[in-house]
This record gives sequence, structure tokens and C-alpha cells, in this order.
Amino acid sequence: MTSQSTSPRGLFLSTNVVVAFNPDFLTKNDRVFKVQCFYMEMERRIQKEIQISMPPPTMHAKQLNMPVCKYEVLDGSPTGPPVYFATVGQMVYHKWTCDTEHENTFCMLVHSCFVDDGNGQRVQLLNEKGCALDKYLLTNLEYPTDLMAGREAHVYKYADRDNMYFDCQISITVKEPGLDYCDVPSCPDPPRRRRSNIEVENATALALAQVDYEDSEVSSDYIMPDEAIISLNWLQRNFDMRITELCMTPIGTTLLIFLNSFLFIISLVSILHVCCFRTSPKLENMKSTAL
Repeated sequence: MTSQSTSPRGLFLSTNVVVAFNPDFLTKNDRVFKVQCFYMEMERRIQKEIQISMPPPTMHAKQLNMPVCKYEVLDGSPTGPPVYFATVGQMVYHKWTCDTEHENTFCMLVHSCFVDDGNGQRVQLLNEKGCALDKYLLTNLEYPTDLMAGREAHVYKYADRDNMYFDCQISITVKEPGLDYCDVPSCPDPPRRRRSNIEVENATALALAQVDYEDSEVSSDYIMPDEAIISLNWLQRNFDMRITELCMTPIGTTLLIFLNSFLFIISLVSILHVCCFRTSPKLENMKSTAL
């Protein structure tokens, strides 16, 4: 028989034990004992503080050789031969490449490009973010692979120089884990660089060979279409006379041209008269003899 106790908390177990001296009869000497046991319920919280520390990281040191980069100017395409001498308007391919022993490890960015005439005059082609500044000199670069950049362009030159020097910077970064491709600069379409009148008059700006005649941003003050050049007469093509550059009125200029033309005709007639209608001395002697 079992029963529960609330105070104290526990469990009572009780049973009857009969002690008989004869298995068949009950006698006065027989006894019945009631045995009761109590099991007290114990509440104990056992706590044990355990300090857990992370094992120190294992350092794996490995020396990575930096990529070796180069810049080439190729004839027409990324696989063309190197170009060392070129003419204005020739199509070339500007190519930047980096070679490394570790694949899928590095990324490259071409930026801060300048073209120099060798005497300190510089024009910037790419800014510090790798974006082009003048689409008629060099447009935004393409990145076919992680360690290659390039773009085709027409050859141009300084008006009074035969040599050109390109100066570009290449930034090498470690590729982020898990990326299939390196991030390339997101650049807007480059504008057409405007030149000042001083640069045009002194012929210090670049002579551009690639001209987009359909672009509305190009000003006719700087680039003259082929149709306009063909329609000019001989005097305009060779002397480029402008009324604004003469210190005379239009009427005075017209009179001056008419006077010069008149004097030229008179001189030509006089020369022809002297050369063609004058009788030679030999002919005069022949006439005297005949008489």
C-alpha cells in the first residue's frame, strides 16, 4: 500500500507481516506486524561551471608572388602584332595584361591614365576610378578576364609632336572568396572634351582622327566635316581669309581685290605685247635689204 505525503514531501509504503507458528491453526502466539516505510523526496540543484575557450587559430603562411603586368599597343585587335610606328587614324588596340602563377586569385583595375608629349603637356584619359573622360581619345575599357583590360581606338597625335607617351596605373587586389568574376568599374558614357580657344589657336590640343559626325555634342568650331571641306574653293582652302581678321570694311576689301585684279590684267597684257608684237632686229635688217 502506498500513499503520498505533502509535508514533508515524500512517499509512504506500508505492508502487513504475519508471523504464525503453525501453518494450519492460529494461536495466541501468532503476531501481525504492520511495516511502514517513508521515502522523503529531496530537491537539489547540482551546478558545475565549465569554462570553454576557443583553440587558437592555426596560421598558414604562404608567400604569393605579385602579378607581372604590361601594357601593349597592338594593331587593330587584341591578337594583333605590336605597333611601334603608326599614322593618324590607324586603328590600334590598347591592351593591359597581368600574368600570375595563381589562378582566380587577383583582380586588376586600370586607372589614372595620361598621354604626354614628352615636354610636360599632359591630357588625362582615365580618371582614378578607371572611367574615360573623352570618348574621342579613349572610351571606357573592357575587361574580358580578371587580369586583362583593353579597348580599340584610332591613333591621334599632338599637332607639333611626333612622339606620344602613355602613363597608366594598375591596381591589383585580392579577389573576394566565392566570386566568379571581379568587379569592374561602372562608368557612364564619356563626354566630348571641350577645348579652349587658346588651345585651338596655339595648336596644342590633340589632333583627333576619329570623328563622329552624327554626334550633336561635337561643335563645328573644332571639327569640319568632309562635305564642308570639299565645297570650299581654292582660295578658301589655301588662304582661309576671314573678314573679321582684316582691318577693312567689306566694301574696302572688295575694292582692293578689284584693283589688284585690274593691275594684274594690265601687267599681263603689257608682257604679252612686249613679247609677241615687238619686231626683232634681224627682221628689220631683212626688210632694209629687200628695199
